[in-house]
Amino acid sequence: NYRKAGYDFIAITDHDSVSGIDEAIARGKEVGIRVLVGIEISSFSNCEIHVLGYNFDYKNPAFQEELAKIQGMRRVRNGAILRRLNELGLPLSFTEDMDGVGRLNMAKEMGEKGYVKDVNEAFEKYLGPKGKAYQEIKRTTPMDAVKLIKKYGGIASLAHPKKYLLDKKLDLLVGGLK
Repeated sequence: NYRKAGYDFIAITDHDSVSGIDEAIARGKEVGIRVLVGIEISSFSNCEIHVLGYNFDYKNPAFQEELAKIQGMRRVRNGAILRRLNELGLPLSFTEDMDGVGRLNMAKEMGEKGYVKDVNEAFEKYLGPKGKAYQEIKRTTPMDAVKLIKKYGGIASLAHPKKYLLDKKLDLLVGGLK
């Protein structure tokens, strides 16, 4: 039981998707833990920045419409990455129109197929900002991600703050998004 383990609630924050929230809430009720609405929006400014959102109106049709635009940008980017990987002789099983697929999924499959030794190598050589298959396609900005979450009653938070702390950009980034 999660309560006995000291948990009051959990949140699922999938990248650019809210598709598993209803199931998670239902399962949470079955096992006795509150599930918060959550998302991790992949955004880009000078670098990739992931913005977490909690307790927003994810069923609002206007929110769903705005999220569909973000998902469309993600599909375009994924398609460009997959095409580049094919050109490099590294075909994967994913297709451009698949929802919920990200670079981590690609990196794992690259490892399974023996193209790389592990996920880190996949990002270093191919999928990271200096990688051969990396694609900078138009994406939502961190500010727009925060505005979207707040517009629908949610709370925004920065994902992976240690990364920005180590780069000495945390204060600047949080200050700007605040």
